[in-house]
Amino acid sequence: MLLPRIFALILAVAVLATSILIYVMGARFQEIEKKAYLGEKRPWWFQVGLAAFAATYLTALAGFIMSDERNWAAWILMVVIPIVATLKLGLVILNEKGKERVTSIEGDLAWRRIAIARATLVPVFLALAYFI
Repeated sequence: MLLPRIFALILAVAVLATSILIYVMGARFQEIEKKAYLGEKRPWWFQVGLAAFAATYLTALAGFIMSDERNWAAWILMVVIPIVATLKLGLVILNEKGKERVTSIEGDLAWRRIAIARATLVPVFLALAYFI
C-alpha cells in the first residue's frame, strides 16, 4: 500500500513543518489562526491547503480501498484518524465556543506548548508509515 504510506509521510512532514512554524512564530501565529478560522471568507492559502490535503487523502484512500491487504496501521491512518479529525472539526471549527477558544490563545509560551504537543504526532505518523 504505497499511497497510504506516502500519505502518512506527507502528514509527518506537514505536522513537523507547521509545528516548527508555530514554535518560531509564537504568539504571532495567532493572526494566522484568526484569518483561517474567524474570517467570513477563508483566505486563498487556507482553501488551497485544504484542497491539496483533501486530494492527497482521497488518493491515499483509493489506494487503501483497492489494496488486497489492509493492516491495522492502514485502518488507523485511513479510517480512525479521519473520524477523530472530523470530530475535532465539529468541536473546534464549526462550533462558536470552540472557535473562540482557539482564536483566543495568547502568548508565546502557549503557542510554543501547542507546537510541542503537535510535534508528538510526527513519530505516530512515521510509525504508521513504517507498519503499513
